[in-house]
Amino acid sequence: MHNIIGAVIISSIWSYGIAHFSHKFVSFNMTVKRFAITLTFLQAPILLLLTLRTNRALDRLLESRKAWGSLNRATRSFMGLVCAHVLPEHPAAACLMARYLVVLGWTFKGMLRNEDDRELIDSVMSSVPRETEWLRKCALTGVRRPHAIIYRLRNLLSTTNRSSGSGKNIGVPPVILLRLEELLSTMESSVGICNRVLISPLPPTYTRHTSRVLVLYLSVLPVALVGMGISTLPVVVTVAITSYILIGIDEIGLEIEHPFPLMPLYGLSKSIQKEVERQVMMTDNVPPGID
Repeated sequence: MHNIIGAVIISSIWSYGIAHFSHKFVSFNMTVKRFAITLTFLQAPILLLLTLRTNRALDRLLESRKAWGSLNRATRSFMGLVCAHVLPEHPAAACLMARYLVVLGWTFKGMLRNEDDRELIDSVMSSVPRETEWLRKCALTGVRRPHAIIYRLRNLLSTTNRSSGSGKNIGVPPVILLRLEELLSTMESSVGICNRVLISPLPPTYTRHTSRVLVLYLSVLPVALVGMGISTLPVVVTVAITSYILIGIDEIGLEIEHPFPLMPLYGLSKSIQKEVERQVMMTDNVPPGID
């Protein structure tokens, strides 16, 4: 907001100086009349550049939000299937998966905002210190914690799907195992999409060129308005309003180009945690069978 107000003030001062100078010197007034046609040639490029930039930035924001929505749905479905098919035979593995799913959203948030999530991991995984230590070692080797968590979930599924020592098959049904693997792939895709948005911003050359063209347009605008015979006050007001609108659009595009500081990641992470907790709590109220 401060950047916008400062630019509007500068544009207004510039437009006042052009209008005052034009009315004071007749020769200058005759010269600026030739600039009226220049405004027509600059309008289309600047509007096109602002539109393309804003649309691209909005695409990044919407893509990131959709990725978080997919992650939320995938964790809810994954935990529901785990409670139905893994929990009865492998309660310890199912509880460990639930802990990892709770941590997943928070570690994802920490990765995108470069926040320290070690205290939260220690709190959720306090009863399984070996798992906490494994997550720390993965981080030291450069593996992002969300990727490590997804790998561990896949590893736990593989472990629970093996036969017991007596030869009795206590594994997850193949169709359920396939569905669980699809959900893990959805989680990986969501993490990958947001990571791509994080590490690949819009080209700075495009941003700089848009700003330069915008400055050029706002510099020529008062000259063209004076050339049309408009008095000083309407010129200043017109330039101020136009500057506020165009510079505001440019600032909006610049801000939403980096979507993660704007997104409610705390609420999204909390939602994932609540969904996992609800799936686990529903197992206590399920009737034992069909009469």
